[in-house]
Amino acid sequence: MSTFFACMTLVVLYLATNKILEICFPESNLQSREWPALFPPIFLAFSFPFWSNSLVAEVYTLHAFFTILIIYLLLLWNAENDLRFLFLAAFCFGLSAGNHGTVAFYLPAILILFFAWEKNKRIKNLGLTSLIFILGFSVYLYLPIRSMADPIIDWGNPETLQNFYDQVTDRRHSEFHFSKLKAYVSEMNPVSSFWDKPLSIASKVGFVFSRLINDLASQFTWVMVIGFMGGAILCARKNLPLFIFLFLIAAPNTAFFVGWREESYFPSYIVTCLWAALFFYWLLYEKLFSSVNEISNLEKGAELKKTARFSVFAISGACIFWLMISNYTKADRSESYFGEALLKKELLSVDDEGILITENSWFNMAYYLDVMRLRDDVALVKAADFLEADPPSYLTPKRYPRLELPNGVKYQFGSFEVAFSYMLEFFTKNAKTRPVLVEQNWALFERLPLAEELLPHRNLLLKYPTDKNDSSILTHSMDGFNQYKNWLEEDLKKPGLQLESKWIKKVIRYLSSFADYYHSTQRYKNEREVLKVIYDFLGQRGADWHLKMVDNLLLDGKKKEARALWKKMRESFPDEFQTLLAEGVLLTSEEDYQAAIQTINHSSNIEPEAFRPFLEKSRVWLASGKKENAIAILKVAEGKVKTLKDLKQVKNIKQTMETTR
Repeated sequence: MSTFFACMTLVVLYLATNKILEICFPESNLQSREWPALFPPIFLAFSFPFWSNSLVAEVYTLHAFFTILIIYLLLLWNAENDLRFLFLAAFCFGLSAGNHGTVAFYLPAILILFFAWEKNKRIKNLGLTSLIFILGFSVYLYLPIRSMADPIIDWGNPETLQNFYDQVTDRRHSEFHFSKLKAYVSEMNPVSSFWDKPLSIASKVGFVFSRLINDLASQFTWVMVIGFMGGAILCARKNLPLFIFLFLIAAPNTAFFVGWREESYFPSYIVTCLWAALFFYWLLYEKLFSSVNEISNLEKGAELKKTARFSVFAISGACIFWLMISNYTKADRSESYFGEALLKKELLSVDDEGILITENSWFNMAYYLDVMRLRDDVALVKAADFLEADPPSYLTPKRYPRLELPNGVKYQFGSFEVAFSYMLEFFTKNAKTRPVLVEQNWALFERLPLAEELLPHRNLLLKYPTDKNDSSILTHSMDGFNQYKNWLEEDLKKPGLQLESKWIKKVIRYLSSFADYYHSTQRYKNEREVLKVIYDFLGQRGADWHLKMVDNLLLDGKKKEARALWKKMRESFPDEFQTLLAEGVLLTSEEDYQAAIQTINHSSNIEPEAFRPFLEKSRVWLASGKKENAIAILKVAEGKVKTLKDLKQVKNIKQTMETTR
């Protein structure tokens, strides 16, 4: 369906560019509008975000289709003076909200266009339009109905009024709304006077605009950037309400998704195409040709017209050809290969009647189980459900009739500690009758002390055992990692896959999880092997990687190697807090406590909100025999705890203090 709606988007975009040319250049004819209307959709078709998203099961091409369809219907309403197009646009607007909630940003634009173009019976027609919009918007009523059946894929569990509201307004992810813009604002100097406020607003606008121009140049070439800016000016001069309408579609989209860009910018891409069509028409039939028409020699003028047209077509055609060549090798790689090659192998390797706990691959696994019915014997549980505000509302008997579910009444949910206890009870109850398998999950291992509860099993799978001393589960703890590495090597033999950044980003989640798992379970030699793969294969050689390796070497008793690595780290990252922290840990192992305290203090000054420097200072004070200092610093560290794993480390130090009384 993504491919179908991508094609339909291009068709409707061509019709819309024709219509906007007709509105802004009434003297134009169908023949003169043909090429200016055709070039922008072709640019969009071969841009990497649009091309790649037409080949995967995602919401973005449908979002693009609804966006251009709404614009086209509103243009038809104006051109034909027919209210039926307005009503149809309102229905599509409501319907599109069920696919992508950010269409809510279009509302001010549509209202401004309505009041600018509608001259008769405004109140009546606005009321009718609103009712038709609500009819389309009512698609949301299906959410609680479907949710009550407890399907595997149940975003937000919208069975209650609060959950339904949170899902419709995307409150669950509100911290990501305008996140990149907020981060940029936080780095600016605070507004201290009245005159600073306009400067601050101008700075934000400049930041968003520069990101948009950078993205358009990257995805469409500079030809479309020129078309975008030139077409915007033309649109403002020819039809101001239409310019404001299109501007108010692009501007909120650009600001909201300034950190994502690419496919999230599809509405802005569509506006770019519409404005570029205006610019191409003006360039071909007004600017260049009006200058040529002033030449008295008709034969020479005709030749110049031909040359000018050929130049515009040649430059645009060359840019389109460049997009085709540069994007062909990478458009259809990462998403399909990741799901087909790696995850299908993992699912097929799950033990009979297994319970699979997963997060990174949850959507793919749900598709394989719920749609393709690959393994009807496997029960899929989303790891994040255990961390919800009310896990029992997600882990229900209706959804999991064959599983043993803990009694949620006895748990006072609201902390990671309680959620973790609930998770372990779930694992323990079900492990008695069915294999409980946990997929490698670095995010879960970072937040919860879960890794040490699991044993290596195979490939990406870890097993929650009924007996941790059961040696039959796996004879060698690296077998799973080696099998996963073989999968990666098989994948890399496929042409072009090594060029795919998205594929690499997904792969690294699992490699990082292997490293975290081996570190947590004190398999330091295994952790080093994984870290070396991350270094050599993925090229991750920053300060974080060096800190992990220094930690690893010290914990494994290799102090000389740790110091040698730290010296290289100091040369490459002299001002990073990780370098100073690594030095402090190294000095602590060498029992140079005073120097260790000074170095770690310096690292905490660079990153005052970081948890670990304060934890390490507490350890140093305790090792040096100054228990009171250790207790004071540990209280500071406790105030910076962000995960249950952090809290466990604090508790371990407290237990050590109690034993040293």
